[in-house]
Amino acid sequence: GILKRDVGMVSIGTSGVFLRARPKFVDNQGKLHFFAHAVDDHYYSMGVTLAAGHSLNWFRDTFAPDKSFAELLANVEKIAVGAEGLLFTPYLVGERTPYFDSQIRGSFIGIDARHTLDHFARAVLEGITFSLKDSQALLDPKHELKRLVSVGGGAKNAVWLQMQADIFNMPVTTLEVEQGPGLGAAMLAATGLGWYADLAECVDNFVAYSDTIMPIAENVDKYQRIYDIYRKIYPRTRGLCGRI
Repeated sequence: GILKRDVGMVSIGTSGVFLRARPKFVDNQGKLHFFAHAVDDHYYSMGVTLAAGHSLNWFRDTFAPDKSFAELLANVEKIAVGAEGLLFTPYLVGERTPYFDSQIRGSFIGIDARHTLDHFARAVLEGITFSLKDSQALLDPKHELKRLVSVGGGAKNAVWLQMQADIFNMPVTTLEVEQGPGLGAAMLAATGLGWYADLAECVDNFVAYSDTIMPIAENVDKYQRIYDIYRKIYPRTRGLCGRI
């Protein structure tokens, strides 16, 4: 249902996607994916984090294989914003947006003796979301987006949803139905069969939104300062990763 220019989508599955609809052609200078929209003469731009949910899977399988995801994240809410100085970059298999770099690799930065498994788990969630904020910065430089729809695994955890609202500094809405790809195919078929005048009418009948999570101003400010540091990790580790 991403048809309006002021509504974006963030999808956190194995990879992560941040996208927005475009009413006209935009030259992204090769920094973003650009596709034709299902709406005639419309487009959409998309940024990608290669290892989004994949980073969380890797972390769980490597360091807590006996825990379910619910158990792994059960205490994350008790850890302060910024995981007490621990940062994670999710470049486990290289990165696509904004770097298009196959050689960069992930990092944990700022490890000290007070950090527990819960700190690392929170840092992984925050790092994935920071990486998607990199796409947000390219897709929405004029701050035209007013709301995000969150889907995928990242929409199933309340703490992570609040984290998204705080890091993106935007209201985040979830869907009542999580079968996004199948639902989208059904919507295209229904519109193509003439059951609805256009996709906008179809969206009004098909798409039902659930909870909306609002950003917390104090967290927004903290995350912006941390994100400014996060952005410095890539240029400082790029050369090292190429050498090792």
